[in-house]
Amino acid sequence: MKKLIAAVVVAGTLLVTGCACTSPWDGVPNQEKNAWSGIGIQAYEAKELRKNGFTPLDVKEWVQLGIKSANIIISWHRAGFSAKQTSKWLKKGLTLKEAIDLTS
Repeated sequence: MKKLIAAVVVAGTLLVTGCACTSPWDGVPNQEKNAWSGIGIQAYEAKELRKNGFTPLDVKEWVQLGIKSANIIISWHRAGFSAKQTSKWLKKGLTLKEAIDLTS
């Protein structure tokens, strides 16, 4: 009987806490979540991009060129590079610093 009660208590606790889980998309409006997902951006990357003023439309070309990392998009964009320019430099295996040095 004690085992049954313990099992019920554990199951109830798991049920209650399991329902309290948050979505990685919390804080992102549903329509925008769909737009980010539609271009292939995951929740963490989308939140980082949003925090830095990007929209799914801003990022679409970057993703089409194979660049999905928020850190890469943000840093290269801040340095003045377009998605196409960034893609070319990355395909050559160059870092942001090397690309800046070569374009200066």
